[in-house]
Amino acid sequence: MQQYDAMRKLFFISVLALTLATGANSGSLKFPPVNRNGSNAVDPASAWRVAARVKPQIDGQNIYSFKYLPDGKSLLISTTDFYLFRVNAADGVQLWKQPAKMMYQKEFDGPEIFDVSPDGRTFASNAQTRPDVQASERYLVIRSCADGSVVKAFAPENSTFYSVRADKDHRFPGAAAAKEHLESGGAYWLMSIDSARFIEGGRRIVASYKNNMEGPNLYDRRLVIYEVSGKKSADVQIVADPQTANWDQPAGFEIGHMQLPYAYNPRKKSLIFGTAHGRVHEIEPAAMAQNQRTALAEAKSAGTVVFTPLSSSDDMQTKDRQTSRHLAISGDGQTVFLSAGFEGGYVQLYAFGLATRREIFHSTLFDAGSIQVIGNDTLAVGGMFSGAKFLIANIRGGKLLFVSEDHSAEYIHPAIFAVNPAAREVAGLGSGSTILLLRPPA
Repeated sequence: MQQYDAMRKLFFISVLALTLATGANSGSLKFPPVNRNGSNAVDPASAWRVAARVKPQIDGQNIYSFKYLPDGKSLLISTTDFYLFRVNAADGVQLWKQPAKMMYQKEFDGPEIFDVSPDGRTFASNAQTRPDVQASERYLVIRSCADGSVVKAFAPENSTFYSVRADKDHRFPGAAAAKEHLESGGAYWLMSIDSARFIEGGRRIVASYKNNMEGPNLYDRRLVIYEVSGKKSADVQIVADPQTANWDQPAGFEIGHMQLPYAYNPRKKSLIFGTAHGRVHEIEPAAMAQNQRTALAEAKSAGTVVFTPLSSSDDMQTKDRQTSRHLAISGDGQTVFLSAGFEGGYVQLYAFGLATRREIFHSTLFDAGSIQVIGNDTLAVGGMFSGAKFLIANIRGGKLLFVSEDHSAEYIHPAIFAVNPAAREVAGLGSGSTILLLRPPA
């Protein structure tokens, strides 16, 4: 009898531990249905509304991107004329203007504002080694929020990619061979900064890089962790997981990376990233070190697969190759949100528990794109394409709070928006370079 009571006690303790690991409220999360092609009704009682329309003083230029400063009182704005501005969020008054000259590399282009440091003193951006040469690589810089000037330039990265099975070697070939390749237009060893964000309270930066050449940029991807001084503390080549890898293809990928979504897990000091093969990996420091010291791509650690999103579409015969698009972690660090799927209407939004590695919800098909978390109960979700929707959803109650429709007075660009870190407010780019400030009911 005593043994039976002890077993019952152990069982209930195990159930309680699992509940705590899952997160008491994780199971209650749900995402509202979204109509991809038609209109969508929002919950009238909790709907977010346009509280203000701000016309920033940016000399009539077109907005490329923007970010809030930590206090939420001002915005950093980049333009397609390759200038940076800081303006008041409330009225758009210009505080400073700084050139960030680069040669455009795509139809819609401008200097990136990757992230703002937690203390609000600096922001991560990019620069170009030769601003007058379109094909030259871009590298990471840190700029001052006080005036936009560069306070730290990181050395440009060269490729470390080497594969015997795929017969690819993108490593720097030496000065003499490099000169010959440059003259023929094939600088396959150059990498360009793709994105960056501050981690560990601003003491470090994690940056993603892609090969600067068309073709290799679909598989030659890296995640690098720096100290803010510029010292490198980790360097991870992205490779496919062993179960789906085809090593006759570069890095084992049969599908190319259009995006490389990632996040940092401060509890484990690990990197979480999604791949083109529809797998979410977590790579911890020991595996990062093995990856960095191993030259051969097919021998590098890929980390551990922690989640595989499955398509709910009847049209998809292969359900588990949902190419990862964007990724974010909840404020409490318990839940990962992922947009994944294929173009043509097959992209979905997923949530899974980081501790349990189990799906919490998946959305309907609506071309979900970038994801920004507002607290632990609300998501701002952009669309993958210019004609897709921008929306705000409450994931506790499963309600739509705001949906931007084409040609409406409340239209917001599906890829250009920012969450105010100091208040429940979202800034979105409207038509005519106007910024719409969205807020919940008072």
